[in-house]
Amino acid sequence: MDWIKKNILFVVGLAVAAGLLVASAVYLAQAQDAKSAANEELESKNRQLAELVARDPYPNKENIALAKAEQERISKFITEARSRFALLEDGVNLDNASFKSLLENTISTLEREAQRSGVKLPSEKYSFTFGDQRKQLQLPSASLGPFARELGDISDLCHVLFAAKIHSLVSLKRPSVATNEGIGNADILSKKPGTNSIAGALIYPYEISFQCFSSELGAVLEGFLKAPKSYVLKTVNVERGDSESSLSPVLGQSPGIGGMGMDPTMASRYGMGRYGNRYAPQAPAQQTQPIIKPNEPVLDEKPLRITIGLEIIKLGKSVAQAKTAVQ
Repeated sequence: MDWIKKNILFVVGLAVAAGLLVASAVYLAQAQDAKSAANEELESKNRQLAELVARDPYPNKENIALAKAEQERISKFITEARSRFALLEDGVNLDNASFKSLLENTISTLEREAQRSGVKLPSEKYSFTFGDQRKQLQLPSASLGPFARELGDISDLCHVLFAAKIHSLVSLKRPSVATNEGIGNADILSKKPGTNSIAGALIYPYEISFQCFSSELGAVLEGFLKAPKSYVLKTVNVERGDSESSLSPVLGQSPGIGGMGMDPTMASRYGMGRYGNRYAPQAPAQQTQPIIKPNEPVLDEKPLRITIGLEIIKLGKSVAQAKTAVQ
């Protein structure tokens, strides 16, 4: 103990040196581990680089230029594809008076178009699914924009049907806008509008039912195909229709307009006015039942009742705009 007291500085220095040696050993071990890890990462990166360099095509200037050209082609394709879909309108600034005027003008236009095309409507005062809105004096301000969008969709659907000269419109159904709109209303679908979060699209479901022959059905499908809006036909149901809407090929029926035995609506369809076709030869007053020879073809096509469930896809500028339009 006396020696330690006499050589206290030497002992302290020896202890400090020992501590430094231990710390150096620990630091050296950690540095070796870090060096090993760095070497392994470097070797992994070298292998990855070698794989990339060996791939075909090689990322040279020519291939980079080809990749940029391909990217431009894809961007052009996306732009052209979006042009085939209807764009979701921004908020429509309407008040009750302007919406009422828009609603009445649209219904009046559709009634005149149906009359010119010889299409029979479900009722004399058909409201095209907006009967409740015509009766109400005040509508919620938040629902005027969605109502206007669906009114435009109904108008576009009717344009396709009337242009195809279907025989009669049985019903139209659209999605509800207000929370209680579908209660007890046969014109409202239970299915709600939906959104596609990837494309930022709004999907409106509709259902149309009408009577026609096969040729008019083909014209309706062709009209949907050529329409500017994007229609996705989900279901097509074909049933036997009402025989009263068909044209009878047999002579000797009770005379109708112009003595031609046609319903007024059907007469207007084929260009016959109130007094029939003035340029057609007049049929004699007494008609006799024609004699049908064996194996002679007779036109006897039955009318069809068609029910089509479809969706209208509208693209928004963003997903948020599509979600806001549904609310």
